[in-house]
Amino acid sequence: MDRGTTVFISEVEMGQNIQDIKKYLERINYRSRISNDSSTLGELCQHHAEYIPFENLDMFGGERKRLDFDKVYNDIVVRKRGGFCYEQNGLFYWVLRKCGYKVTIVQCEAFISEEKGYGPSFDHMALLVTCDDGSVWLTDVGWGGTAFVTPLKFESDKEQIQNNGVYRLLRTTENKFLLQKLQKTIIQVDGSIKIKVKGKQWKSIYRFDTIPRKWEDFKEMCEYQQDDEDSYLIHNTICTTQSKCGSVVVRGWMTFEKIFLDPMTEKYKWRKETKSQEELKEVLEKYFQVKINFDLKPEAKFEAD
Repeated sequence: MDRGTTVFISEVEMGQNIQDIKKYLERINYRSRISNDSSTLGELCQHHAEYIPFENLDMFGGERKRLDFDKVYNDIVVRKRGGFCYEQNGLFYWVLRKCGYKVTIVQCEAFISEEKGYGPSFDHMALLVTCDDGSVWLTDVGWGGTAFVTPLKFESDKEQIQNNGVYRLLRTTENKFLLQKLQKTIIQVDGSIKIKVKGKQWKSIYRFDTIPRKWEDFKEMCEYQQDDEDSYLIHNTICTTQSKCGSVVVRGWMTFEKIFLDPMTEKYKWRKETKSQEELKEVLEKYFQVKINFDLKPEAKFEAD
């Protein structure tokens, strides 16, 4: 993909693309005033997470993901589909710039496991957002379902409580940080305990540095996510949204909805394994308003917790 056929975010900022931000606000059902303060930032993130699913379904339908702003805008805003981190946070970067925020793109390395450690550089994309009062917030609308929704204040070693969990940022070197979340108690549909947590057990989500990046810097990893056998996304069909009260998730054949009882406890509202392509597509349409005209390959190389 050469420069002549790709519209990058840097070009959008220079005015070469005039997409309508009003259509985006309609897409996320946002009707409040717009201001470049932390309150507005939090509301925009919450609406985005609730109305735009994190999903990789097109990877199983033969359509390539591309870091092309017109395509991303059309897929998410016009076609009312979702996307993965580079698409979602790339679009959100543009939205926040239009709203008057100062925004820095940062690269992240997702935590895989104690045995495997972290993924490669540029494995994930997040944003550092500066508000009108000078405060800085880690912002991420592209993780999907299990991480923070409203932004985290960019402060080290401070517990930050949200409806869906307790988080902290740890400074590891001068310009590198680690995002962690406290393990939660999980209750089954029937009221039995699936996971019981005693004391504080921190789980790493990803690490990142504060070096400013450009959207196009993630092009190579965007290709990797779609082609490499080690890519998490080509082995796990995912579609998920998250509201203040809970989350709805498709992982492989498994589908479920959780409710947040408190920041340290969540409960399955319902949980079932779909038995056919038709049943899975019905779930996607009912809970995510996503319609697809191809069959999925719903692998899931992890347990749906």
